[in-house]
Amino acid sequence: MKKIEAVIPHARMERAFAALKELNLGGITYFESKGRGEVPRPKIHSGRGTGTYTPEFNVNSTIMIVVADSMVDRVVEKILESTSSGLKGEGKIFISNVDDVVDIGTRKRGESTI
Repeated sequence: MKKIEAVIPHARMERAFAALKELNLGGITYFESKGRGEVPRPKIHSGRGTGTYTPEFNVNSTIMIVVADSMVDRVVEKILESTSSGLKGEGKIFISNVDDVVDIGTRKRGESTI
């Protein structure tokens, strides 16, 4: 089993979610995250015309999915198709090994729980 963590721009989360739904995965976890990379941070206009500021971090979404080894390439491709425009700094996908999974409700273990 593999854990896929994709850090993508928050504005592209809905597209990624729609693309991943096509794969009928068991479950997807996501959360809002902040980070600083190659993408320039947008200038924010403060209220009442008092000026602008540049935030320290960009707002991103991090998607976390655990899949069977045979699904990794399909999941990664769906994420890339739905979120990449080909520009540098659009995020990262991290893939790591998962030794075991335990379903809290049923207490089952292993790949059948995903």
